[in-house]
Amino acid sequence: MNTPIESDTDISASARMSVSTPSSLSLDGLWQLSGRDPEGGATLELKGAVPGHVHPDLMREGLIPDPFWRDNAEQCQWVEHWEWTYERSFDLPAGAYEEWAVLEFSGIDTFASIELNGELLGRTSNMFVPVRFPVGSLLRRRGNVLRVCIDPIRLHVADIPRDVDCAFENHERLHVRRMQCTFHWDWVHRFVSAGLWRGVTLHFHKQARIADFFASTVSIQPSADWQTSRTATSARLRVRVAVEREKEAPLTADLRIEGPDGGIAWQATWRVDDEEIEVEIEKPQLWWPNGLGAQSLHTLVATLRNAELEELDHKEITLGIRTVEIRRDPDAPGSLEEKRTRNLRTARPEEEMRNANDPGESFTVLVNGEPVFLKGGNWVPADPWPSRITPDHYERLISLAGEANLNCLRVWGGGIYELPDFWAACNRLGILVCQDFQMACGHYPEDDPAFIEGFRVEASAVIRQLRNHPSLAWWIGDNENRMKFDFDDPHSPGTRVVNEAIRPSLLELDPDRPFVPSSPFGGRPNNCLTIGDCHQSAFAIDRAGLDRDWRDYRNWFPAAIGRLNTECITAGVPTLRSIRNFLSEDDIADPQSPMWYFHTKDNPYTDTRIFDAQRISGERLLGPSTNPWEFVAKLGYLQYEFVRLALEAARRWKGYNWGLLFWMFNDCWPAIGWSFVDYYGMPKPAWFALKRSCQPVIGSIEETAENFRFWVCNDRLDPFVGEVSVAVQPWSGASQKLVHMPLTISANASACCLEIPKTELPAEFNERRAVLVMELLVDGKRVDRAWFFSGLPSEMTPPPVLLDAEMETLQPGRGEIVLHSPGYARVVTIDTELDVEDNYFDLLPGERRRIGWRARSGCNPAISITCWNAAGEPIQVKNPL
Repeated sequence: MNTPIESDTDISASARMSVSTPSSLSLDGLWQLSGRDPEGGATLELKGAVPGHVHPDLMREGLIPDPFWRDNAEQCQWVEHWEWTYERSFDLPAGAYEEWAVLEFSGIDTFASIELNGELLGRTSNMFVPVRFPVGSLLRRRGNVLRVCIDPIRLHVADIPRDVDCAFENHERLHVRRMQCTFHWDWVHRFVSAGLWRGVTLHFHKQARIADFFASTVSIQPSADWQTSRTATSARLRVRVAVEREKEAPLTADLRIEGPDGGIAWQATWRVDDEEIEVEIEKPQLWWPNGLGAQSLHTLVATLRNAELEELDHKEITLGIRTVEIRRDPDAPGSLEEKRTRNLRTARPEEEMRNANDPGESFTVLVNGEPVFLKGGNWVPADPWPSRITPDHYERLISLAGEANLNCLRVWGGGIYELPDFWAACNRLGILVCQDFQMACGHYPEDDPAFIEGFRVEASAVIRQLRNHPSLAWWIGDNENRMKFDFDDPHSPGTRVVNEAIRPSLLELDPDRPFVPSSPFGGRPNNCLTIGDCHQSAFAIDRAGLDRDWRDYRNWFPAAIGRLNTECITAGVPTLRSIRNFLSEDDIADPQSPMWYFHTKDNPYTDTRIFDAQRISGERLLGPSTNPWEFVAKLGYLQYEFVRLALEAARRWKGYNWGLLFWMFNDCWPAIGWSFVDYYGMPKPAWFALKRSCQPVIGSIEETAENFRFWVCNDRLDPFVGEVSVAVQPWSGASQKLVHMPLTISANASACCLEIPKTELPAEFNERRAVLVMELLVDGKRVDRAWFFSGLPSEMTPPPVLLDAEMETLQPGRGEIVLHSPGYARVVTIDTELDVEDNYFDLLPGERRRIGWRARSGCNPAISITCWNAAGEPIQVKNPL
């Protein structure tokens, strides 16, 4: 372990010199793009954006129709069969040090040959791996010509075996290191594209460069008052600076850590070598997940200098001081956890029978030593062509995750390693990220040494790219490759690539971060409820599940809660406003239109089409629909109800279960199905259920044979001190108060605070003319409201009501909607492109609620307000701004 030669030294500007020569030249922008049909010889010439993909360029030029409208995607499939060539010329900037020039492609999709001034530099075969070529000897001062020729993927997979297990039977993807989902999945059409999807840069180095720069938190020393302050007296960091030299010469690096407020937390000068530096930070400001504390971000700066103190290179990384660990503890004999494990194994014998002799095992994520209940979703690429995901769209999506009180996203293994703007938003907003290596649902060619070596290169590259982000919590080997195998089966898919490529790379490059070999992982087979993480849900997409007794639907949820649900499926349609972007009015009016199915897709492992499963579930739970608005509204609220009940059940079992990650948070194209935020960045109804149910403190109501149990679930790191109120609310008139009492719930815990026998409830409730309402209050202000209706939601039939709404603009672009109803208003719906703080909620008789709204750039400010039992037409507000 190396130590600095000057610690806490003032590094003044006068003592250091900087070079004035250019250090790089961006080659991004519009290139000349040409396409050729290898079969027929047809050609195309157009401009191609870099970073970019071919499909968006063809759309811009009108050469393919909008692939998202109805079934236009079928008319775009020819693109993947063509050869595509990108070409541009460039001059060197004045003063460029061309002797050590390196051309870097941050990402090419996928099989390409690269030429500079007629010389072949090399070939690529991996979308995820940057490539660098020394080009000093080939450069000209003016008129350089750079060409990238991209082959059709089919030329490289013609002879692959097709008798291996592979979801969706798109076997070619197993042999192609690119985004797997756009070979077709059960939520996105096939869009196999080509392009220079990340930037192209010509670097000019002189004498030496910083080749690698990394820091990790080794340990934190808690303060004496940790339980109340959550502060630390010190933190120990490991810093690694690797240097590449043009030739041997003395080098030093000025290092400093800037605190969140801009002050210097630590600085030193270091004699350059490849060893690590140990750093001690006094009274560090810690980074916490969303909802548990501040997201304090430091900046680690390295400036490389030669013996003359001339600046040769400069790098900065974002640093969050925090620790992350995963605890996998066996159930203690006689514990509540052991009892829960036995009960689950009795209830789910087909899945759990081979675990009977093994103890249950937890899956608990700790940040800064504190267990964190994970509330989140699975993240997929936000576009079939990720080159066109803008920083604003990343900001929009991650902000919606933060506003919904999420603290975790899982970057799923059939997409991409996300771009820097994604990570910057997660770092800033406190969203923990568990990152899959990019393999999903298939038996990859691990017997091929070239595949293993290629994956080793990929793993090393992406670890270096991502490991500095404080939001990166743990790595995962793949998605569901081992799900049908036992956790300790040495022949399970993914074992060789983990043992020979991924794990050695992590041990070398990121040894302090947790790693899980696959998701799900634990038990016999992987994907059991009682050991490790699981992909389980109460939502049915098969005939057996759909034919269950729907009057018992609330009891499905506890039986699907494991130790950590890293995938929990729910489905629901987007809003009618979004659906009109990709379906016609005739499509929308016909529930059997093939376009509904086209934008839902199907899963080969179920006996029911996914859209049919949604439609049937919606009818069983909410009743038949009489018009398109009602049809869309009910299929959206279906997902709302499943999210609400799943999270309430999981949080009641906090301590056994440590989190729920829904499938899925966002969408890759305009889909009818799994996401909470649709392709256009608009929240679906379920997003509002997510927001309420992921609050730091919620109440929930559990029905038993004889009683109703009232729970308070507290995810905060301090006790919840407040009051609980329980009442029965008829469809009209005053509520009947049952209980109002003070309560205290321990930090980071869930507890049943009250039980009421069913015999004590009034007749209106048992006759399904009222709801049971639980409210949590602090200083008289409501913190949360939970409710329970004794029948199916379709049996909630309050009489018609006439809503009243007032609009208030509080400041430019912001305001409030003041809502009032004389009777019970079922599923109040605010239809608008404005962001509203709540939606799809029930309004109690006589209640007045203030709902904040916020305008977004370019959105239509019109608002329409109604509810499911509205007596009149929707309230129309054309321009609240």
